[in-house]
Amino acid sequence: MMVANTQLKRLFQAFKERDDDAFYRAAEALIADELAANHHSLAHELQKTLGKQPLKQIANNGLKLLPKDRRSGEELIILEESSVDSTKIVFNRETEAKIVRVLDEHRKRQQLAKYGYLPKTKLLFWGLPGCGKTFSAKYLAYELGLPIGVLRLSAVISSFVGDTASHLQRVFNLANTTPMVLLLDEVDAVGKNRDDPNDVGELKRVVNSLLQAMDSFDSSKSIIIAASNHQYLLDPALWRRFDDLIEFPLPGKTEREIYLQRLLNGVYFDGSIEYIAKNMGTLSYADIQRITVEAIKTMILEEREKLQSQDISEQLKAFKKATSEAKIKNQTISL
Repeated sequence: MMVANTQLKRLFQAFKERDDDAFYRAAEALIADELAANHHSLAHELQKTLGKQPLKQIANNGLKLLPKDRRSGEELIILEESSVDSTKIVFNRETEAKIVRVLDEHRKRQQLAKYGYLPKTKLLFWGLPGCGKTFSAKYLAYELGLPIGVLRLSAVISSFVGDTASHLQRVFNLANTTPMVLLLDEVDAVGKNRDDPNDVGELKRVVNSLLQAMDSFDSSKSIIIAASNHQYLLDPALWRRFDDLIEFPLPGKTEREIYLQRLLNGVYFDGSIEYIAKNMGTLSYADIQRITVEAIKTMILEEREKLQSQDISEQLKAFKKATSEAKIKNQTISL
């Protein structure tokens, strides 16, 4: 009831100030509250009276309330509906347990509230590139029936003093009033350690702004997910803001086999998945997908009906060679 009262206050305040964007945010949040309370009939009546499409549909049509850079007009986040279900993602046991726990807490949010507790709403996903951080954020959004909002770093980070802080706060304000999964991908770009000796002052202001935005976020219906490939570059104060830290390691042999089976579903594969998986021990999910899809496309272009282990092995060999050459080139440039 206290949540509904807060939304009503925001609704009336927005009406008083003639702020259409804030009014619709508060109205949508109020409708979401009624849905969460299983008051479906009332929620649908309110939505009908509001005269707008459901949030997910509006988001795909360029939602008016999405915050923009006042100078360029560029939207600060991309808001979309997720289609990543359990058939499109593979977890190891430890990561899956943590993801399931987050889902359980949000699905039983009202039970937790009876005892004065809130579900986890601020998560740090960390690990090597291509290991499922972004996909997992979209999976959480799909399972909870929420839109996924992806922060656009190119628009948020500004050369104008004060703009970056304003952008971050406006994005977090949206997540506070509109249930969503907000993904801060490559968060180390705005959350880097303030003790960096190369900082000229702006970094500290940006990190402080991010910390303030995290502290002001108090929604129990939205989830903030910060994803980082370089988690140890993050400011120590930022680590303390998260409710949970979830690691996304390279896939193990079992995960590689499961993922290959899914990638090869519908393809006549005359070979050993176990053998292929064994030789992909240093690869991420993204690497495995790239290699396997390239092998399938080659089979199709050569007008063959069977995919063999050798086809994938050849692509794997070419990938490792290209990766090795790229590393040598980068090392040469840095010298």
